[in-house]
Amino acid sequence: MKFIYGLVYQMDRTMQFLYLFFVSALFILAILHHFLKKHLKIWSVLCLMPLVFFSAFLIKESYRGDMELTICRYAALGIVALFIAVWGLTVLLKRSFLRCTVATFTASILMIFISVITVWAVWNRPNVSNYSHVGWTESFEGAVDTMEQYYVLNNWKDIDYDKIREDYIPKIRDAEKRNDEIAYVTALFEFVYEFGDGHVRVRGNKAKIDAAMTKYAGKDYGFSMFRTEDGDIVAILVNEESECFKKGIHEGTIITKWNGVPVNQASARVKCIDDNYSFQTRDNIFIAQPIFLAGLGGDRLSVGFIDDEGHEETAILEGRGDYINRRNEALAILFGDKVIRGDNYSTRMIDDNIGYLRVYEEAYSTSPMFVASSVVNGFSEKMYKDLDSRLSEMRSKGMDRIIIDVRNNQGGNGFESRTIASLFTSTPLPYNISIYKDGDYKVLLRSKSENRAKYNDIPIVVLVNGETCSAGEEIVHYLKGSRGVTVMGNTTTWGNCQGTGGSVVLSGSKYDICFPINPTVDDSNIPIVDTKANRVCRLKLDYEITYSKEEIIDFFANPNEDKVLEEAVEYIKGK
Repeated sequence: MKFIYGLVYQMDRTMQFLYLFFVSALFILAILHHFLKKHLKIWSVLCLMPLVFFSAFLIKESYRGDMELTICRYAALGIVALFIAVWGLTVLLKRSFLRCTVATFTASILMIFISVITVWAVWNRPNVSNYSHVGWTESFEGAVDTMEQYYVLNNWKDIDYDKIREDYIPKIRDAEKRNDEIAYVTALFEFVYEFGDGHVRVRGNKAKIDAAMTKYAGKDYGFSMFRTEDGDIVAILVNEESECFKKGIHEGTIITKWNGVPVNQASARVKCIDDNYSFQTRDNIFIAQPIFLAGLGGDRLSVGFIDDEGHEETAILEGRGDYINRRNEALAILFGDKVIRGDNYSTRMIDDNIGYLRVYEEAYSTSPMFVASSVVNGFSEKMYKDLDSRLSEMRSKGMDRIIIDVRNNQGGNGFESRTIASLFTSTPLPYNISIYKDGDYKVLLRSKSENRAKYNDIPIVVLVNGETCSAGEEIVHYLKGSRGVTVMGNTTTWGNCQGTGGSVVLSGSKYDICFPINPTVDDSNIPIVDTKANRVCRLKLDYEITYSKEEIIDFFANPNEDKVLEEAVEYIKGK
C-alpha cells in the first residue's frame, strides 16, 4: 500500500481527484442503493452520472491538439465509468445486487490499479499539467510554477525561480508578440539548460526544433574544433575544399583566437545546447565547448591560428551555410554513434579471456506486469537468471575478465540496474521507495538486495560516456568503488538519474517540458548521482581517455573504428 500511495501521491491533482472521485462514487452508490431499493430507476440513473461526468471532463480537459494524450491518460477511468453504468443497468434488470456489486467493485479497483501502473510504467507521464488552452507566455509561466512545486531537485540544485522568471518570461513574451516560433523554441531550450539536468527537456514539433537548433548552432566556417590533453584547441573535420583550408587551417591546426578573443576564453562562454545530445556535467561541457564554439562567429569570423611553419596567422572567414551538420558529425564521432554495437543485454567474447556485456537501455521487458512486479521487488529474478546463465557460459569458455559497455545508455528501469550490478558486486544494494514532499525526500520503504554476486572475483571495466544516463548511471554508481572495477571513458556520464514523470503541456500541445519527480536516493536520503548547482560530476572516471593532437586527428579521421573499446581491451588485458 505504501508503494501505491507513493505512486499516486506524485501524480498531478487532476489524476488524484479522478481516482478519488471514482472510488468514492462506487461506495456512495452502494450505500444509496440501500435507501433507493424501491426506486431502482432513480438509482440506475445515478449510476450513469460518473459516465456523464467523465464525458464532460474529456470535453473540458482534453489536451488541445493532442487527443492521444487524453486517451492514454484517462481511458482506464472511462472504462470504470462504463462499469458503473452497466452495474446500474444490470441491477435494474433484477440481477443480484450483491453479485453485481462484487463484480463491479473488483473490476473497477483492478482497472484503477492498472491505470496507476500503466501511467507510470508505460506512458511515464504521471504528473501532467495542462496549459494547452492558453498562449505561449501564460503556459510558460505555468510551467515554471509547476516545476517550482514538483521538480525533485529544486533544493539539491538551488534553483532560483525568481531569476528564471526574470530572464526567460520576457524572451517568451517577445517571441509571442512577434509570433516567432523559432525564438520561442530557442528560449525553451535555453530555459531547460539552466537546470543542468538531462531529464529536464523540451519535446514537440520536430521540424521547428530542428530549425531552432540549426539557427542556434551558427555558421559553418569549414571546420570544427576539439581540445587536446595539453589544453590546446585544434581544428578537426576540416573541409579541404573550404576557404579555411586554403588559408592554412588543416587537421590538427592549433586555433589561438576567436574574433580577437583567446580561444579558450571564448570557449568558456559557450552553452552546449542541443536536442540530440545533452551536456550536464562541467567535465562534459568543457570537452564539448570547442565543438559548439566552432559555429559561433557571426557572418564573418576572424580566427587566429598557428600555421604549418609555427607562425601565428589570422584568417577572415565567411560563414557559408549551417554548421549543425558538421557539429553533429563531431559529436557522433565523440560518442561513437557509428561504432558502439550490440543488441541490448547481448553478451560475447571479445578475446580468448575477455567477456563483453552490452547494455544500451534498462528495458529487459516492456510487459507492464514484469515492470510492476519488478519495481515492487526492486529486483528481477528472471533477468538475473538469464544473465547469470550467459555469463556462466562465457566463464566456461575462459572468461576471466569482462567489459560492461553502458555507453550511449538511454536509461530505463532502476530495478534492472540493481539486478545487473548484483552480479558483479558483493555490496548489498539499497532500494528505497521515496517521494518528494515539502522540499525533502521521504522514504516510504527501505530494503537491500541480496548479497549473491558471482562475478566479483574478476577484473571489470565499465565503459561510459556523456550519453550514459539515468538508470545506466545507476549501474555505474552501484559498481564504482567495488573490488576490481574500473570506470573508463572519454567523457563522464550524464550526471542525472532521478525518476522521470513530470510534464507540462504548453500552448496548443505543440511542446511540453518534461522533468523528474520521483526521488532516487541512497540510505542517507541523498540523490545518488545527480550534480548540484556547480555541475561537478559525482561519478568520476577511474581511467579518463584523453587525446594528444596526433590522437585527435586519428580519432576523428576514423569514425568507423571503436578506439575507446580498443583502449579498454588493452587496459583490461594488463589487469
